[in-house]
Amino acid sequence: MFDNIPLEVLTDIFLRLPIKSLLRCTSVCKSWYSFLTSPSFITSHLNLSISINNQTSRLLVRVCTDDDDDRTEDNNFRLCPNFRFSTTRRERFSVHIDDDQTFKECAILDFPFTSRQGYFRIIGILNGLVCLSDDEGVYMDIIILWNPSLKKTLTLPKPRVISKSHGPYRCSIGFGFAAATNDYKVVRVVYLKNDDGYDKVPPEVEIYERSTGTWRDVNAGGFNSVIKERAPQAFLNGIVHWIGFNRNKVDFTLGMRIVSFDLENETSGTLMVPNALQNEWFMWVATFGESLSLIHQKDNSCCIWTMKEYGVADSWTKLFNIQQEQKSFWRSVWFRQNGGILLVRHFRSANSDEGHLCSYDPERKQIKSLGIHGKAYAFYIDTYMESLVLIKA
Repeated sequence: MFDNIPLEVLTDIFLRLPIKSLLRCTSVCKSWYSFLTSPSFITSHLNLSISINNQTSRLLVRVCTDDDDDRTEDNNFRLCPNFRFSTTRRERFSVHIDDDQTFKECAILDFPFTSRQGYFRIIGILNGLVCLSDDEGVYMDIIILWNPSLKKTLTLPKPRVISKSHGPYRCSIGFGFAAATNDYKVVRVVYLKNDDGYDKVPPEVEIYERSTGTWRDVNAGGFNSVIKERAPQAFLNGIVHWIGFNRNKVDFTLGMRIVSFDLENETSGTLMVPNALQNEWFMWVATFGESLSLIHQKDNSCCIWTMKEYGVADSWTKLFNIQQEQKSFWRSVWFRQNGGILLVRHFRSANSDEGHLCSYDPERKQIKSLGIHGKAYAFYIDTYMESLVLIKA
């Protein structure tokens, strides 16, 4: 019946179908399966999804709570035994409409994993693909790629550099997409210990490519700085960014900077931070639209900087300085489409590490609670869309 339908018409129909319908279509016949799982169709579907998401953005929010926290009843939680604590953790992944003032929840994702130590660290989310690492407490060398919309997962093979073979180390991980080769990559930067206890430079660098399914070593000669351990990443224009430093062993100044790694040509680089932040430890990188940004936490304020012209240190501009109550401070930060900022308010307390997700209006300087609570340090917020990436995992 479908043999008489022109391919371009059939393609247009397929592109407009939701993921669940496309998955059912792959079971109709071999030709449909081959077409719907082809790299060209996956790319076309992804481009359309990106276009739609730019108009009505959806955000993925991960919240982690204690198992005995009864504020919400949800069977989608998974128990996460934590080797450091007597309590357990559970992770909840929900999707929210970003342009809705109520931050409406539109979906709850079934999280199929159990962390060995509390909760997974989210390296990044890109094109519907989530990169997870079970290393929040100790390095377990477990890295997973997960597409929630397909309910497909891929556990990466063990990397070469692990503590069993190389001894103590510090590690940071990056995740992104190399457009030139249409490939998803995970980069692992490992600093072994010198005899004097300092991180050894250059580090050991390994890259995992989705296309080959294997790790390989990369020349790390350009890594002249030390990336902060488990530093959050910012992926922008094919480049992974982390906060790093060049510690001066004489006067012990930090010399903070941004360390970058280009996933296309697999080379590293360094970007200078604003002069005012050269020796400020509590900051991390993020993206603000199409620009690189810095979030700096100090005392009772959270400062947000953006690099107006990429690579030009003089173009750093302070956008916001968000003040807070004396006994609280901010954690995660995400920039909304309506110009607002999502923040996690963490109230300092010896008996509580609870965080509250809030929306901040920079023009009115008003903060609104969104009614979402969890462990302050475990919140994660990022753009999310459904995609066919990893369909053949």
